[in-house]
Amino acid sequence: MLGAERRFLVAIGAVAAALIPLFTSQAGAAPAPDPGQQAADARRGANDAAAVYADIQTRYDILGDQIAAIEQKIQAGEARATELRAIAQRRAAVAYKNAGADLGILFDAKNPSEGARSTALLDRANASDNRAVADLAALNTDLAAQRDELAAQRKEQQDTLDQLKAQGKVIDTKLADVPVGPVQVVDGMVCPLPGAAFSDDFGPRGAGFHPGNDMHAPAGTSELAVLSGDLTFGDGGGGGMGAYIAGDDGNRYVYYHLSQYVGAPRHVAPGEVIGKVGSTGNATGPHLHFEIHPGGGGPIDPFPTLSRIC
Repeated sequence: MLGAERRFLVAIGAVAAALIPLFTSQAGAAPAPDPGQQAADARRGANDAAAVYADIQTRYDILGDQIAAIEQKIQAGEARATELRAIAQRRAAVAYKNAGADLGILFDAKNPSEGARSTALLDRANASDNRAVADLAALNTDLAAQRDELAAQRKEQQDTLDQLKAQGKVIDTKLADVPVGPVQVVDGMVCPLPGAAFSDDFGPRGAGFHPGNDMHAPAGTSELAVLSGDLTFGDGGGGGMGAYIAGDDGNRYVYYHLSQYVGAPRHVAPGEVIGKVGSTGNATGPHLHFEIHPGGGGPIDPFPTLSRIC
């Protein structure tokens, strides 16, 4: 009897020993990752990287404005220097040709007052020429300083461009973790560039104004019609290759920097492919510049709409 009880207790202990690691493992196990949360975190990280890109882009544009202003100053200074240099050269030639003529004016005068008047006119001419020579020397000094400043600004702009390229790679890396699901229609609208990274960069930029949001994605990514409407294509100037949708809602939608048009001008449905991401025009990297013009008028900040449909 005692032996049976001992065997029973041993069996209970063996079962308990086997169960303890199981309970311990379950208690210490990390919760399963939430795919939805992971996608949201990845999208947030990509958008944060896009915001950094926008800040660097603003600095790049400001440097461009400063460089243009310095170049204009140098151009005006060089034109004035050419004028002053001609005066100085003419004065030197006259002085060489008419060496000693100043005394002749006095000696050849018919009376003292005529001689004094001629001498005064000559003094004023000499003073004017001397000022021109002095102005030329000062202007040359200013031009040398401006050229040094221009060189420094151009170097800083190139450094900033390198930063933009590096940040573009950061965005691409983060976008690789952003899942892109099937196209979704929200209130009759579709995200114009699903899976893109973007921030609210509408507003002043340098000396100009940025009338839309830049949406970052790899070159060649398909751009979609944001809603139904009449599609046309055309040169956007600094925006490069442009696509334009006269929406059935009465608003105008603008796409810039395309690398390729898809199809002919036509009436499109929401989600229809209309072009490919590129960097044509004044672009520092591949992206879609997207604008909304209510009623076909001036632009509004598209960020609230993009945040809702993308």
